[in-house]
Order: sequence, then structure tokens, then C-alpha cells
Amino acid sequence: QRQKHGYNQWPPTVVPNTPGWNRIMNRRFEQISRIRNRDDKWNAWVAIMTSALIATNYTENGWGLTRAPDHITRRLQRRLNRTLLEEGIIDPSGKSTYKEHYIPVIGGEEHARPLMITNAHDNREILNEMTPFFEWWSGIDLKPSIAYGIRAYRNDSNLLMHIDKPTSHVISGIYHVGRSEDAEPWPIVIEDFHGNTNQVYLTPGDILFYESSKCNHGRPQTFYGGYYASLFMHYAPASPDFDGKALLHERDLAVPPHWHVDFPPQDGLDEFEMVGTSFKEPKCKNLLCALDDTSEQSKNTVNWYGPAPKGMIVTNGWDPETMEPPKEWVERGYDGGKRREGNADGIDSDNSGEEEDEL
Repeated sequence: QRQKHGYNQWPPTVVPNTPGWNRIMNRRFEQISRIRNRDDKWNAWVAIMTSALIATNYTENGWGLTRAPDHITRRLQRRLNRTLLEEGIIDPSGKSTYKEHYIPVIGGEEHARPLMITNAHDNREILNEMTPFFEWWSGIDLKPSIAYGIRAYRNDSNLLMHIDKPTSHVISGIYHVGRSEDAEPWPIVIEDFHGNTNQVYLTPGDILFYESSKCNHGRPQTFYGGYYASLFMHYAPASPDFDGKALLHERDLAVPPHWHVDFPPQDGLDEFEMVGTSFKEPKCKNLLCALDDTSEQSKNTVNWYGPAPKGMIVTNGWDPETMEPPKEWVERGYDGGKRREGNADGIDSDNSGEEEDEL
């Protein structure tokens, strides 16, 4: 079956087959080969083969950054402020505001568990309304999967590097809603298809687009501050050719037959540790060697600073500090009549007719 599906060569041809993506994936293949725990090693191989080979890439870089519509930002900020600041921290019923249950990817002690400030109906409306924005970036028709949050991370927490579900979390977005006045900068970190590790410092109202089942992402640095709140939005391709269940089968087939073999230590190769289905590099600063300025891996790290411009999508090739595009810039997004002069059809990025609320 492996040969039938084309998984009989090692190392595999990664998708996309760029020098930078090959460099990231081949280094990780070597790291995973040296994990000793059998369960952790299997989880690591399943995740890396999804990222390296099984999940399709729909964009050139795997990530982009834009400015969300003001009226939706105000809507979310009202929910955040009303619930978190006015009505108290936790709703005992657990129906609207509650402490998130433990999941391995989110680090921190019990006091650092994130708060979930939820409104399922509101989230679904926003997810549907924002669909053209995500089609604009991804270049494909999409069907909404789920939006969850607002999630408010709290002091002493972090988010380890990971990928998301390949069945439903394919084209995704992190919509930064707000943060406490004492919150220290806390970038979202995402690896792209050209070998860069991007640290993106969002401002409230920014949306980070990303291929979440393909590109490893997280916030491995520890957060310091009262709270940092975002809405998480996920979509899947609408094409009938997209088969999430088949991807899971392909993923297992793609794991190499030597997956269980313990390779000997290799000089210069950083330790790699699985935590559930997420990972960390425990001997590097910030649990990721690309974020450790003493590591060779940090030479491909790029820092980006919001706010993002309205009506345009920032990505590789732009100036990461000024958010200015290169002199010759052509977007390669969806063009099925759902874009007009930089805005997705049906969404006004400036004004919804609502009065400005004090936030």
C-alpha cells in the first residue's frame, strides 16, 4: 500500500518542494528519529508527515496578515470587555465564560489556564461573514468549520508549536481582539514554506491568516500580563475533491517503515521533545531554537510588527517593520468576483454604520 501511494522513497519529496521547506523538514526528520519514547515518536512522525507531505499547500508562503473589519473588531471587543472586565471573570454555569480544560499544547500551572469567553451564535455569524476574507487570501472556495473563543490567555502561560486538524482546520485565522494594559509583547510564531520562522506581533484588529494543518505555529515564549485575547477561525476547502478522512489514512501510510528505529545521537542536532501532539526544543531559549539568538537556527527568523494595512495582505517580500509592499507587488488570491478594490465582497473594512464604542 505504501508503494501504491508513492511513499516508498526516503527521504520523501516534501510539499511544497522549496529549499527552505526541505531544510526545516529534513532537520526535523533527523530530530524525530532520535526520540526514544515509542508513543511520542509515533505522534511526532504523524505530525511531521502531515506537515511535510500530506497536507496540501494552498498559498505561496503559508501565512499572511491583514486588518479586520472595524465593526467586527468592535463587536468582539464589546464581548471581551463586558464579560471579562464588567461581569467578573468566570461564569459558574460554564456556559459563557469558563476556565479552559487542560490541554498539553498550552503550558502553565492551574492559575494560568486560559479563559474562554464564548458565544456560539455570534462566533458562527462572524465565521460566515468573514469567509470571503479567507477566500481572498487562500485563493479557493471555503466552507466554515468552527470559530472558538474568545480565548484569553493569562499570565505565565504559553502555546507550544503544533499543527491543527487536517480534516477541518485547513485555512485558519487568529483574530486578535485585545489585551491588558500590562501585557508584554507576545508574538505568534509560524514557520513558512521558504524556511523562515516568523514572529508576528499583532495589534488588536489584526488577523493572521495561516495554513494551520500545514505550518507549525505557536507562542512558545511565556506570556507575562493580565490577559491576551483572540478569536480562532477555521475553514476547510469547499471542493468535493477534499476528503479529510482520506487524509488521515494517507497520513498513517506516509510514516516511514523505519519510524520505530532509534538513531544514535548526532553532534549539533538539537533535542526535540513531544508534549502530546505539540513539540518543544527544551535546551533552546523560548523552547524553540529559531527564537534563541545563540542558535544557528535563528538566522532565518523574521520579526513582523502590526498594525497590518487595510485592504492588503502582508506576507514574505514586504518590509516587516514598515509593513510596506515591494515596489512590484501582485496579490495571488481568490478572484471570483469576491474582491473589489482590495476588500472582500460584502465586508466593509472601514465602516459598518455602527457608532464607535469606547473600548
